[in-house]
Order: sequence, then C-alpha cells, then structure tokens
Amino acid sequence: MNNRSKSENFLTVAEIDIVRRSFLNLGDENARAGELFYQQLFEDNPELKRLFLSDISIQSEKLTNMLGMIVSQIHNMPELLPMLADLARRHLGYGVEAEHYRDVGDALIGTIRDVLGPKFRPEVEAAWTKAYEGIALTMIQCCYGRAGIEKYQMASSQN
Repeated sequence: MNNRSKSENFLTVAEIDIVRRSFLNLGDENARAGELFYQQLFEDNPELKRLFLSDISIQSEKLTNMLGMIVSQIHNMPELLPMLADLARRHLGYGVEAEHYRDVGDALIGTIRDVLGPKFRPEVEAAWTKAYEGIALTMIQCCYGRAGIEKYQMASSQN
C-alpha cells in the first residue's frame, strides 16, 4: 500500500501524524519554543541577528503562528504551496539567503528537541527533519531556483 496522501505530499501519512502530534505536545510551550528558537539560532549564527529588526518576542509569536499554520496544512500541498511561496518571497525581502535555511532548520529541530524532552524520540526527529527539508526546498526553489538548492545542500554537507 502506498502510504502517501492523495496530495502527493513529501511526507507519509504516518509522518504527518507524528509532526502534528508532536506539535500539539508543544502546547503551552509555544511561546517559550519561539524564544528558544531565536536564542539557539543567534547563539549558533550571530551574524543572522542583523536580519531581525523587530522585537524578538513579536517575531517568536509570528514564528509559532506560522509553524502552526504550516503544520495544519502539511497534509494538503495544494493549499500549502502558495503559503510557502509567499513566505519565501517575504524572507527573500528580509535578506534571507538559501544557505540560511540550514541554520534555521538546525535551530528548529534543536528547539523541538529541547521543548519535547523525552517525547522527542528518533521517529519524531526523523519526521520533523523530513518535513523541514521539504518545506525548505520548496521555499528555496521558489526564490532561488536550482542554484539556491545547491547552496542549501552545500551548507548541509558542511554540518
């Protein structure tokens, strides 16, 4: 049996379920997760702080809200693709480069690991990693094309 949804998603139905359940487990920790994300991102990549001109608490809320919207539509690529394209274009305008997507992914997975604690099992990490990879590649393709994907992949191979 093919375990893919009818929307030709980049995740299996089981992986979508894992991402959704683990996102719900973040629950009341969403605000803290947003703050931890930026703390980790800037600790590992201080040069990225220049891209964020607004208050980080406001940015943290925007991050968790957007992540919630993406998770809610992750099963439905026809709905998700325009949202990701718009998000990618906005990030391009902020000065985000293709290789920055790797740093963001590392900080996101690390934050989810920290917030979920023992609930962050290998299958959760694998599902979130695969989900982020699909989202990042979609956004990079939208704004940077093949050259951007190659930069992202080079940044990934250096980690």
